[in-house]
Amino acid sequence: MRIDIPHPFPFDPTYGYTPESLLHVHMDAPSPSDFGDFWSGLRERARTVPLNLAVSEIDSPDPAYRLLRVDYSSFPDYRIGAWAIVPRDLSDVRSGRIVGHGYGGREAADWTHAHPSRAVLLPVAPGFHISADPRLPLNDCWQHVIHGIGSPGTYILGPCAATFWAGPDVLSALVPGVSLRFHYVGWSFGGGIGTLMLPWEPRYETAEIGQPTFGNHPFRLRHECVGSAEAVRRLWLERPGIAQTLQYFDAVFAARNLAIPAVYACSQFDPSVPPPGQFSVYNAHAGPKRLSPFTSGHFEETISDIIAENRVHAMNLRELLGPAMS
Repeated sequence: MRIDIPHPFPFDPTYGYTPESLLHVHMDAPSPSDFGDFWSGLRERARTVPLNLAVSEIDSPDPAYRLLRVDYSSFPDYRIGAWAIVPRDLSDVRSGRIVGHGYGGREAADWTHAHPSRAVLLPVAPGFHISADPRLPLNDCWQHVIHGIGSPGTYILGPCAATFWAGPDVLSALVPGVSLRFHYVGWSFGGGIGTLMLPWEPRYETAEIGQPTFGNHPFRLRHECVGSAEAVRRLWLERPGIAQTLQYFDAVFAARNLAIPAVYACSQFDPSVPPPGQFSVYNAHAGPKRLSPFTSGHFEETISDIIAENRVHAMNLRELLGPAMS
């Protein structure tokens, strides 16, 4: 049954797919023969960058937690800003949660992730807010998403992945002596970057991927949207050669290598991240997975829809990942 939501866009944010047909959308193209070598090599180079960790304590709105401003070095030579939320009592801390963000960046710590059993790191990708860099466009997703796109080795999405590869190292340094199990959370930009980076960092045991971008570039290049993919599509119309770079940053190819348990929240109507791309990523995931279908994403929803869909998503997290990691 087709989803019909009134909207102002000159295109159909369902892209002609029904909830049922989205479960069968796949990208049949093979990945580049050196896709795994490219990403594992990038991960190994990122490992050689010293953290040079700097930590300062900030006034916490909750006395049960420390709020920290953290800065660390990341591949190739960016300085990353982050916030950390750490329980003052570490006796119950068992998990480390690294949280990605959308393509608007992150301006403050998100306290919805605070829990007595976990230490939380909220990094900001290079080019946004406290990870500003004069070499990068500032807080501009349309310019950011095409920065360095001329070749796989210079494309900004590689350093963005490295930002979150370093997360387990940073959290381990913040809670020395505590053995952590690492969980990744990322929605939209954070969902796409998470899918790209997770297969190459074995310390992550579970993941929550919401409305992932960067999936199924062949579809995205041929269909209009209002998200960052539109900047890529318009550039591709002028420079079709960038499709060669995009092959190495397709979240579908990465998902084929992703074996950890993951819960996906995928939208069936989405003007910013085309749903066929989101579902292509979920359908390609190689490991245990569970789907929370959201009626719409990056668009107005009724409060009742949001509450109901979030409740189902929370249930899926608990059932697949367990209460400690969800």
